[in-house]
Amino acid sequence: MKKENKKMKKARKAAVKNVEKKAYQPLTWEEVFAGEQLPSLPSALPKMIDDTISQTPDLLKGTVAQVIPVAYSIYPRGLKFVYIDGRTREPRMNCLLVAKEGGGKECITLPIKHILAEVKENSRQDRQRLKEFNDKYSRARQDEEKPKRPDDLDIRWLFPDITRPRLSQAMEDAQGAFLFLKLNELEDWDKLEGAKGKSNSFSLMKLIDDEDNDFGQDRVGAQSVNADGCLRLNYIADSTETKLKKYFRYIHGEGPISRITLGGIPSVEIGAPIPVFGSYDKHYDDLIRPYIENLKKATGTILCKEALQMAETLKAEIDAFNSKTQDRILDTLSHRSLVAAFRRGCLIYAANGMEWEPEIEYFCRWSMQVDLYMKYKLFADDIRQANDCVKTDKPGPQSLLDKVTVNAQGEFSFDEVVRVYTESGKTPDEKRVRNVLNQWKARGFILQMTNDSYKKIS
Repeated sequence: MKKENKKMKKARKAAVKNVEKKAYQPLTWEEVFAGEQLPSLPSALPKMIDDTISQTPDLLKGTVAQVIPVAYSIYPRGLKFVYIDGRTREPRMNCLLVAKEGGGKECITLPIKHILAEVKENSRQDRQRLKEFNDKYSRARQDEEKPKRPDDLDIRWLFPDITRPRLSQAMEDAQGAFLFLKLNELEDWDKLEGAKGKSNSFSLMKLIDDEDNDFGQDRVGAQSVNADGCLRLNYIADSTETKLKKYFRYIHGEGPISRITLGGIPSVEIGAPIPVFGSYDKHYDDLIRPYIENLKKATGTILCKEALQMAETLKAEIDAFNSKTQDRILDTLSHRSLVAAFRRGCLIYAANGMEWEPEIEYFCRWSMQVDLYMKYKLFADDIRQANDCVKTDKPGPQSLLDKVTVNAQGEFSFDEVVRVYTESGKTPDEKRVRNVLNQWKARGFILQMTNDSYKKIS
């Protein structure tokens, strides 16, 4: 039998991969919101994601996959990507894992520990150096020359009890690099904001999602922190559904919710077998090392045409769904969710050495669908109440077009749309209704028969 050469082997692998791609069919937005469970992780994944979750049990792969881009995002410095609005976006990321009950969050611990082993070790060593400096400074007599603080500290793995002055100093030391924070509970964010309950406006949570933000403080004294710059802080946290809704109960319409990316922790059936993890060993470290090295080298402003096309495609899909539902809450939430998906796609592209994979789009669509599905299920009614809108207990946004009653020929009148609009709690303004009909017509959902009659297109 003739031995398979490298070229033949590569072609065979490519053929297998193409079959897998064709087999994967992404869910539509209608299917996502009609489902009772989170969308399933795609069968075809980007290599970085596939390698990183290789030791995770199947049940928890989706949970880990949604989180790990945040860990990888700490490595690039000065990296920006041009977005579809012409502005640039840095890899600013976060992920909040949400479970119905406590437990399950430990599945992300080992992947994060191995991805950020270098950052954590550097932070540990430089904390020791900082402690030694502080001890020397405190012991120095008044008539002695005080030691100078080290100017090359790199403490980027932060602890949940960090104060704002210490955060300002860490930002100054990082010199444009990203800081990392892993919160054991979402409520630990109160320590950073310095407030809780009704007095907590989550100004810092909103600030760190904005490009070119301005953060810092002025103090008086030789050892006081004086810092001014752009804060780059990426974080991971977890909560239960009940605690999460309670935590954000005072600010439903004010922005923090749209700025977080949600991920789910699946519930395990009573008596189910314990999920078995693989080995996080040297082989695993060698597997993820190339992605880390590529991200450490990644810098500058990048125009990735494939990422832009992906963002345009995802926007067109969610806009088409929104034109049917006319759901303002979903439309508002989708804007930042799309940016988050774009950032993730660009990060994976950079981790690949600036090479695109079709699977990146599969993953980013899934990530965006998980995020919006959870946000809508958890917060849509609360946001409506906060905005004095009509409250609905429906599980997801409903298509107004599907509610329109048609005759035997599939036709309906303008007045029928007004009726549906009114029953859905929306003001049946004639100009607004005609604008909706024009949207449906432009997107190929309906045909206009006469001035006041229309026909659904199957």
